Amino acid sequence: MKNFKLLSATVLLIALCSQNSFAAPKKTAPRKATPVQTQAPVDNSDITADIDSLGGNEKLMNMAQNIKAESRSRIVQDRIVDRRNRLEVGVNYGMNFGGDAYTKTQALGVAADFHITPRWSLGARYYDFGNSLTPEGKRIFEQAKANYAAGGRAYAVDIDYPENAVMAVLNWYPVYGKTSFMDIGVTQFDMYLLGGGGQITLSSGSTAVYTAGLGIGAWINKHLTARAEIRYMNYEDQPVTGARSMNVVTGNVGFGWML
Repeated sequence: MKNFKLLSATVLLIALCSQNSFAAPKKTAPRKATPVQTQAPVDNSDITADIDSLGGNEKLMNMAQNIKAESRSRIVQDRIVDRRNRLEVGVNYGMNFGGDAYTKTQALGVAADFHITPRWSLGARYYDFGNSLTPEGKRIFEQAKANYAAGGRAYAVDIDYPENAVMAVLNWYPVYGKTSFMDIGVTQFDMYLLGGGGQITLSSGSTAVYTAGLGIGAWINKHLTARAEIRYMNYEDQPVTGARSMNVVTGNVGFGWML
């Protein structure tokens, strides 16, 4: 009996020791976080001041302030095609509007322009005119023929048509720009004013002619050019009924080649 009690006490002691060895570990107090030292903000005011003053270089600062916007604009808008001391030759086609109500006049021409600078050029023009009767001219002509066939008095159509003309012109290009057509390439163009005069040969003889107008020139590449012009012409013709002053508006389109 005594041995049994001793054995029971031994088993109980072993069980208690095992329970203590498998017990959850004790919780440890959390460490205190070490405070992070923050760096004081850097003062960049001196660097900014140096940049604004170009490093304290007074001469360089004055040069930067004195640069004109016009100079920068000219650099950005530099011309693609150089037109200084270059000759441009071309051909054109045109038609006259107004003038004699009985004739319809078309013109084939050749032109030459010497570009002194991109702003100024001197030019020469030659036109060969082709003429035909307008519907009103045909009506009067047919009526005169019918009167003559019937034994009556026939009145001639009172016209004095142009045959050819040669003129000298001065061109001024005040407006300049660039454009892109369907992203194929950049084309330079100028709008210009022109004025000049010369001699026109009519069916009745030669007389002085004066012209003024405006146009647009496209410099497609370094050599190929295109022009469109609308001009006013004034000259005096000599029909059967006497001299009269003719006011004619003519339009021309053409292509040229820059040499």
